[in-house]
Amino acid sequence: MSTNPHFKREPADQNLIESLVIETIKIHGHDFLFIPRTLVNEDTLFGEDTVSKFENAVEIEMYVSTVDGFGGEGDIMTKLGFQISDSMNVVVSKKRFTESCEHLSNINYPREGDLLYFPLSKGLFEIKFVETENPFYQSGKLYTYDLSCELFRYGHQDIDTGDDRVDSVEIDSVDSITGGVTIPSDPYSDNDDFESLGEDIFDFTENDPFSDGNFR
Repeated sequence: MSTNPHFKREPADQNLIESLVIETIKIHGHDFLFIPRTLVNEDTLFGEDTVSKFENAVEIEMYVSTVDGFGGEGDIMTKLGFQISDSMNVVVSKKRFTESCEHLSNINYPREGDLLYFPLSKGLFEIKFVETENPFYQSGKLYTYDLSCELFRYGHQDIDTGDDRVDSVEIDSVDSITGGVTIPSDPYSDNDDFESLGEDIFDFTENDPFSDGNFR
């Protein structure tokens, strides 16, 4: 049995829905920075590149769909130190993404491995999964990308976008207390206190603690 011919999926209806989606994100969303990843030495076997570069930052409005706060395991203390494992989902209009990134070559859609900078938390997030079919074909068309993101773990990538808020991550992230996890700058953080307490308990200048100073 065919579909009802009196309710057609006209381009005009699709354009109206798309405009409403964009307007809703502009009203309830936030201005993110989208930072595409450039592969330098890709491992074609495992699909990884440990020396990726991030050289551009594009401002795009996005809606944070995890309205109850960050997901993930949160702030935890591990044997490697204090770590933050925040995650969140954000929604971006496909049309607005294309318009904003049209000057970037070969960037037609957000990809796993690209980064997002969230100004409110001053956090840098890595895109882990891109859902392209949610909501599912409203009036026969897809209007948004749903991005699942986790707090970015810095691993010696080259970050040089020209935006100080993003580029400072490359310097600030090299911290043995956090285990290499990117965290926002927080005047109330306890990282310095942990480091000072550790130096009071352990003597890190001793090369061989079992030699009584006889061997190096």
